[in-house]
Amino acid sequence: MTSKSTLFRLVTVACAAAMAFTMVVSSAQADGLADQKAQADAGVNQAQANVSAAQANLNAANTRVRDAQARLAAAQDQLAAAQDVWNRAQEVEAAKAIELYQAQQTLAAAQQKVADGQAKIDAQKDAINAYARAIVQENMPMINVAVLINTNTTATLANRVQWSDTVLTTNQVDLDQLRVIQAELVDAQNQAQQAQEAADKARQEAEEQCAIAQAAQEAAEKAQEEVAAALTEEQDAQTAAAQTLSNGQAQLAQAQANQTAINNQIAEANRKAEEARKAEEARKAEAAKPSTGGTSGGGSGGGSLSPAEAQAAAYGMIQGYGWGDSQFQCLVKLWTRESGWRWWAENPSSGAYGIPQSLPASKMATAGADYRTNAVTQMRWGLSYISSRYGTPCGAWAHSEATNWY
Repeated sequence: MTSKSTLFRLVTVACAAAMAFTMVVSSAQADGLADQKAQADAGVNQAQANVSAAQANLNAANTRVRDAQARLAAAQDQLAAAQDVWNRAQEVEAAKAIELYQAQQTLAAAQQKVADGQAKIDAQKDAINAYARAIVQENMPMINVAVLINTNTTATLANRVQWSDTVLTTNQVDLDQLRVIQAELVDAQNQAQQAQEAADKARQEAEEQCAIAQAAQEAAEKAQEEVAAALTEEQDAQTAAAQTLSNGQAQLAQAQANQTAINNQIAEANRKAEEARKAEEARKAEAAKPSTGGTSGGGSGGGSLSPAEAQAAAYGMIQGYGWGDSQFQCLVKLWTRESGWRWWAENPSSGAYGIPQSLPASKMATAGADYRTNAVTQMRWGLSYISSRYGTPCGAWAHSEATNWY
């Protein structure tokens, strides 16, 4: 029993030293993690600020795009109205073209009528002149009316009067026809003038309408082009702002992932530190208990074991399962998390009890009636449970890591 007590004391000292070293390492790791956390927090804050600024830029770009789209819609309405004006002007121009054609036809007819009348006048004049020449040639002795009138012969005078009546009667008929033709000519000239004026007016009105419509359409097209260019520019700015926001969100997600990872590392470090602290407290509490001598353990020799002594005992017990050091490390982490290797540990909420935290505690009675006070009895049951449920301590530890229970 003396050699066994000495072995327990050596194991206890070794475990205490290991825990102390772990606490020192944990403290250094905590300092490093604190620096990393500060950097991660700063990165998240900066990424959030970048995302906020990018979102504001995108909102402003969206507003400008909506305004540009509204202006484009107005410009398109204006262009549509201008096109309507242009279409109406084209209709007016077509109507005026018909009027112009009709006026030109009237003018051509009037001009032809004038030409015909002028030809008639010229022909009538030629007829009168020819008739006059014929009379003169046939009555040459009477050509000088003044001389004839001054002659005293009565018979001769009678002949002169008869000749004069014949000439005047003939010329009167020709003059009446000439007057009719001249009146027709004047009427035709008036019609031609009116037709020309109507044609000029129709052409001027059509040109004015087309000019107004053309100017309106050109102005509308220019406005549409300007607004479309502005819209394209604003859409490019919108795309750039959206890309900037996307990049910022990706950076924020990465920063948050880094922050989460650091926080998880800190939580794990804190958990391990807490487990180490509890184990150290349990060791100190056990060491402070009065010594009961080397024979106080009873038949199984597992009563009143300290956490370090319990670990040493467990290391020997796992050999029977064929488990090596790696499995022992998983077992140490598992039962450190559960109970700190304290045989008297009890969960106030669930009632789980002992080193393996059996729930209920009475399950451990299958390993021995002294399950409430004997660490070896508790560990015997716990190792059997792990073997049947998870196969190995590392299997149980993996389940505990995933679910926080085993």
